[in-house]
Amino acid sequence: MHSTTWPPRVPLAWPDDEPYEDLPRGTLKSGKEAEIFLVERRYASGPRLLAHKRYRPRYPGKGQLRAEGFSNSTSYRGDSIYKAGWFLPTRDKRAVMGGSRYGHELAGHLWPVQEWTMLRRSWQAGASVPYPVEQTDQGLLMEFIGDEVQAAPKLGQARLSGSELNSAWEQLLASIRALTAAGLVHADLSAYNLLWWEGRLVVIDLPQAVEFTTNADA
Repeated sequence: MHSTTWPPRVPLAWPDDEPYEDLPRGTLKSGKEAEIFLVERRYASGPRLLAHKRYRPRYPGKGQLRAEGFSNSTSYRGDSIYKAGWFLPTRDKRAVMGGSRYGHELAGHLWPVQEWTMLRRSWQAGASVPYPVEQTDQGLLMEFIGDEVQAAPKLGQARLSGSELNSAWEQLLASIRALTAAGLVHADLSAYNLLWWEGRLVVIDLPQAVEFTTNADA
């Protein structure tokens, strides 16, 4: 038999109401859609490490793309499936689904809101996701999974024992059940969107998450 007692999702209570000072600690990841920065937030009760995900403009010019080292547009492949569940006025919905410049700009503002909303709902449902700390203008701040030395590896890159594999599977099923009970589907779940850290499986990358009732592809 293996244990079904898993590590807590975050260390005890998160000090949301305490005064703090943010110190940048460098870039964790730079991709076409977003950049992720490491931030040390110094609360009165002690420091916490946060991940600050900041979205890039979703309709950049070719010069901007080349400057960033990319050759393609930053739109998600097939993201119309996820956008189909967004609640928007008819004109805005047509613009987003049709891919006009206005639609791209509007979607650029909506993706960070979508991820924040889905991260909070997933956390509240009991899924093992990073703790949602704060929404920003172009992104969000969330619990950093890792420590001062390294970030948590993706599940496919982690070396797990047999008992750890069993635990990871059970934790994944528990998170899927929690999302399902809340009427949510991750919509892009794979080993690339799962982290493993000190016995805890963490589901990440939730901007594509959708509701059963608003998306026919869910």
